[in-house]
Amino acid sequence: MEKDRGSKVIAVVALCVAVVGVTLGFAAFSNTLNIKPSASVSPTGDTFNVDFSSSDSAVETSPVTPVKNPSSLVAGDATINNAGSNPEISGLTATFTEPGQSVTYTFYVHNIGEYDAFLKSITYNNAASGSTFRKCTAGGGTTDSLVQDACDDIKVSVKVGSDAEVTTTKPNITGHSLAIDDHETVVVKIEYAAGGDRADGDFTVEFGDIALLYSTVD
Repeated sequence: MEKDRGSKVIAVVALCVAVVGVTLGFAAFSNTLNIKPSASVSPTGDTFNVDFSSSDSAVETSPVTPVKNPSSLVAGDATINNAGSNPEISGLTATFTEPGQSVTYTFYVHNIGEYDAFLKSITYNNAASGSTFRKCTAGGGTTDSLVQDACDDIKVSVKVGSDAEVTTTKPNITGHSLAIDDHETVVVKIEYAAGGDRADGDFTVEFGDIALLYSTVD
Protein backbone atom coordinates (compact mmCIF):
# COMPACT_ATOMS: atom_id res chain seq x y z
CA MET A 1 0.00 0.00 0.00
CA GLU A 2 1.23 3.51 -0.78
CA LYS A 3 0.23 6.90 0.58
CA ASP A 4 -1.67 9.14 -1.81
CA ARG A 5 0.49 12.19 -1.31
CA GLY A 6 -1.86 14.42 -3.21
CA SER A 7 -4.39 14.38 -0.40
CA LYS A 8 -4.66 14.20 3.35
CA VAL A 9 -7.07 11.29 2.95
CA ILE A 10 -5.41 7.95 2.47
CA ALA A 11 -7.52 5.51 0.54
CA VAL A 12 -6.59 1.87 0.86
CA VAL A 13 -8.42 -0.44 -1.49
CA ALA A 14 -7.62 -4.11 -1.76
CA LEU A 15 -9.35 -5.98 -4.54
CA CYS A 16 -8.73 -9.65 -4.65
CA VAL A 17 -10.59 -12.05 -6.88
CA ALA A 18 -10.17 -15.72 -6.10
CA VAL A 19 -11.59 -18.37 -8.35
CA VAL A 20 -11.95 -21.61 -6.52
CA GLY A 21 -13.13 -24.77 -8.23
CA VAL A 22 -14.95 -27.07 -5.86
CA THR A 23 -15.69 -30.65 -6.98
CA LEU A 24 -18.29 -32.61 -5.03
CA GLY A 25 -17.87 -36.36 -5.28
CA PHE A 26 -17.38 -37.42 -8.85
CA ALA A 27 -19.92 -35.01 -10.30
CA ALA A 28 -18.76 -32.11 -12.43
CA PHE A 29 -20.07 -29.36 -10.20
CA SER A 30 -18.15 -26.15 -9.59
CA ASN A 31 -18.67 -23.00 -7.59
CA THR A 32 -16.95 -19.64 -8.08
CA LEU A 33 -16.18 -17.62 -4.93
CA ASN A 34 -15.47 -13.88 -5.37
CA ILE A 35 -13.71 -12.14 -2.51
CA LYS A 36 -13.66 -8.33 -2.70
CA PRO A 37 -12.51 -6.75 0.54
CA SER A 38 -12.08 -2.97 0.79
CA ALA A 39 -11.30 -0.42 3.48
CA SER A 40 -10.72 3.30 3.82
CA VAL A 41 -8.55 5.14 6.31
CA SER A 42 -9.12 8.78 7.30
CA PRO A 43 -6.20 10.14 9.33
CA THR A 44 -7.21 12.04 12.45
CA GLY A 45 -5.86 15.49 13.18
CA ASP A 46 -3.63 17.60 10.96
CA THR A 47 -1.09 15.18 9.52
CA PHE A 48 0.53 17.72 7.16
CA ASN A 49 2.27 20.24 9.35
CA VAL A 50 5.09 22.65 8.47
CA ASP A 51 5.87 25.25 11.15
CA PHE A 52 8.18 28.20 11.71
CA SER A 53 10.77 28.00 14.48
CA SER A 54 13.46 30.12 16.08
CA SER A 55 15.57 26.98 16.63
CA ASP A 56 17.09 24.41 14.30
CA SER A 57 16.68 21.57 16.82
CA ALA A 58 12.96 21.81 17.65
CA VAL A 59 9.92 23.97 17.05
CA GLU A 60 10.32 26.97 19.34
CA THR A 61 8.55 30.32 19.13
CA SER A 62 10.90 32.63 20.98
CA PRO A 63 11.54 36.02 19.31
CA VAL A 64 13.99 36.10 16.40
CA THR A 65 16.59 38.87 16.78
CA PRO A 66 18.12 40.12 13.52
CA VAL A 67 21.74 40.72 12.64
CA LYS A 68 22.07 44.48 12.10
CA ASN A 69 24.44 46.35 9.84
CA PRO A 70 25.55 48.59 11.48
CA SER A 71 24.97 47.13 14.92
CA SER A 72 23.57 50.47 16.15
CA LEU A 73 20.64 50.21 13.73
CA VAL A 74 17.15 50.17 15.25
CA ALA A 75 15.30 46.96 14.30
CA GLY A 76 12.50 44.85 15.75
CA ASP A 77 12.50 41.23 16.85
CA ALA A 78 10.33 38.92 14.74
CA THR A 79 7.44 37.05 16.36
CA ILE A 80 6.39 33.50 15.41
CA ASN A 81 2.76 32.39 15.50
CA ASN A 82 2.11 28.78 14.46
CA ALA A 83 -1.54 28.75 15.54
CA GLY A 84 -4.06 27.95 12.83
CA SER A 85 -3.47 26.45 9.41
CA ASN A 86 -1.15 29.20 8.14
CA PRO A 87 1.84 29.91 10.43
CA GLU A 88 3.12 33.49 10.46
CA ILE A 89 6.27 35.35 11.37
CA SER A 90 5.84 39.09 11.80
CA GLY A 91 7.53 42.15 13.25
CA LEU A 92 10.42 42.27 10.77
CA THR A 93 11.21 46.01 10.87
CA ALA A 94 14.15 48.36 10.48
CA THR A 95 14.78 52.09 10.71
CA PHE A 96 17.41 53.03 8.13
CA THR A 97 19.30 56.32 8.23
CA GLU A 98 21.36 56.01 5.03
CA PRO A 99 22.12 53.65 2.12
CA GLY A 100 24.26 50.58 2.77
CA GLN A 101 22.35 49.45 5.86
CA SER A 102 20.54 46.14 6.36
CA VAL A 103 18.91 43.74 8.81
CA THR A 104 18.97 39.97 8.38
CA TYR A 105 16.56 37.55 10.08
CA THR A 106 17.38 33.83 10.24
CA PHE A 107 14.75 31.34 11.30
CA TYR A 108 13.71 27.79 10.42
CA VAL A 109 10.94 25.74 8.88
CA HIS A 110 10.29 22.32 10.45
CA ASN A 111 8.32 19.47 8.89
CA ILE A 112 6.61 17.91 11.91
CA GLY A 113 3.85 16.20 9.94
CA GLU A 114 3.50 12.72 8.46
CA TYR A 115 4.24 13.59 4.82
CA ASP A 116 7.27 14.85 2.98
CA ALA A 117 6.76 18.54 2.19
CA PHE A 118 7.61 20.27 -1.09
CA LEU A 119 8.15 24.00 -1.50
CA LYS A 120 5.97 24.99 -4.47
CA SER A 121 6.23 28.78 -4.61
CA ILE A 122 7.40 31.98 -2.94
CA THR A 123 4.88 34.78 -3.44
CA TYR A 124 5.47 38.49 -2.83
CA ASN A 125 1.98 39.87 -2.20
CA ASN A 126 1.01 43.52 -2.61
CA ALA A 127 1.14 45.88 0.35
CA ALA A 128 -2.21 46.22 2.10
CA SER A 129 -2.70 49.82 0.94
CA GLY A 130 -1.00 49.61 -2.45
CA SER A 131 -0.90 47.81 -5.79
CA THR A 132 2.74 46.73 -5.48
CA PHE A 133 4.76 44.75 -2.95
CA ARG A 134 6.56 47.87 -1.71
CA LYS A 135 4.87 51.21 -1.04
CA CYS A 136 6.80 54.29 0.11
CA THR A 137 5.08 57.32 1.64
CA ALA A 138 6.77 60.68 2.15
CA GLY A 139 6.67 62.25 5.59
CA GLY A 140 5.82 65.88 6.24
CA GLY A 141 8.10 68.21 4.29
CA THR A 142 9.72 65.39 2.31
CA THR A 143 9.76 65.52 -1.49
CA ASP A 144 7.73 62.63 -2.88
CA SER A 145 9.71 62.27 -6.11
CA LEU A 146 12.91 61.82 -4.13
CA VAL A 147 11.17 59.28 -1.91
CA GLN A 148 10.07 57.21 -4.90
CA ASP A 149 13.62 57.20 -6.26
CA ALA A 150 14.96 56.01 -2.91
CA CYS A 151 12.11 53.51 -2.60
CA ASP A 152 13.49 51.46 -5.49
CA ASP A 153 16.70 50.90 -3.51
CA ILE A 154 14.99 49.33 -0.50
CA LYS A 155 14.63 45.60 -1.05
CA VAL A 156 13.55 42.41 0.69
CA SER A 157 15.14 39.08 -0.24
CA VAL A 158 14.24 35.56 0.86
CA LYS A 159 16.47 32.49 0.81
CA VAL A 160 15.00 29.07 1.63
CA GLY A 161 17.37 26.20 2.30
CA SER A 162 20.14 25.92 -0.29
CA ASP A 163 18.14 27.65 -3.04
CA ALA A 164 19.25 31.01 -4.40
CA GLU A 165 17.73 34.09 -2.77
CA VAL A 166 14.75 35.69 -4.49
CA THR A 167 13.45 39.26 -4.47
CA THR A 168 10.26 38.73 -6.46
CA THR A 169 7.59 36.06 -6.75
CA LYS A 170 8.96 32.65 -7.75
CA PRO A 171 6.19 30.27 -8.90
CA ASN A 172 6.30 26.63 -9.97
CA ILE A 173 9.21 25.52 -7.81
CA THR A 174 10.09 21.84 -8.28
CA GLY A 175 12.56 19.49 -6.68
CA HIS A 176 12.65 21.30 -3.34
CA SER A 177 11.73 18.74 -0.69
CA LEU A 178 11.65 18.80 3.10
CA ALA A 179 11.58 15.32 4.61
CA ILE A 180 9.54 14.28 7.63
CA ASP A 181 11.23 15.41 10.88
CA ASP A 182 13.67 17.56 8.92
CA HIS A 183 14.14 21.35 8.88
CA GLU A 184 15.58 24.05 6.64
CA THR A 185 16.83 27.59 7.11
CA VAL A 186 14.93 30.67 5.96
CA VAL A 187 16.85 33.95 5.69
CA VAL A 188 15.03 37.25 5.16
CA LYS A 189 17.08 40.36 4.49
CA ILE A 190 15.78 43.94 4.38
CA GLU A 191 18.32 46.35 2.95
CA TYR A 192 18.81 49.90 1.77
CA ALA A 193 21.20 49.28 -1.11
CA ALA A 194 24.67 50.81 -0.95
CA GLY A 195 24.88 53.79 -3.27
CA GLY A 196 21.10 54.10 -3.30
CA ASP A 197 19.22 57.34 -3.81
CA ARG A 198 18.48 59.53 -0.81
CA ALA A 199 15.35 61.46 0.10
CA ASP A 200 15.37 64.92 1.70
CA GLY A 201 13.47 63.81 4.77
CA ASP A 202 11.68 60.95 6.52
CA PHE A 203 9.54 58.41 4.73
CA THR A 204 7.92 55.07 5.53
CA VAL A 205 8.03 51.81 3.59
CA GLU A 206 5.17 49.31 3.68
CA PHE A 207 5.72 45.76 2.40
CA GLY A 208 3.23 43.08 1.52
CA ASP A 209 3.30 39.57 2.97
CA ILE A 210 5.67 36.97 1.57
CA ALA A 211 4.08 33.50 1.38
CA LEU A 212 5.94 30.19 1.27
CA LEU A 213 3.66 27.45 -0.08
CA TYR A 214 4.44 23.87 0.93
CA SER A 215 2.52 20.90 -0.45
CA THR A 216 2.43 17.13 -0.14
CA VAL A 217 3.19 16.76 -3.86
CA ASP A 218 6.09 18.05 -5.93
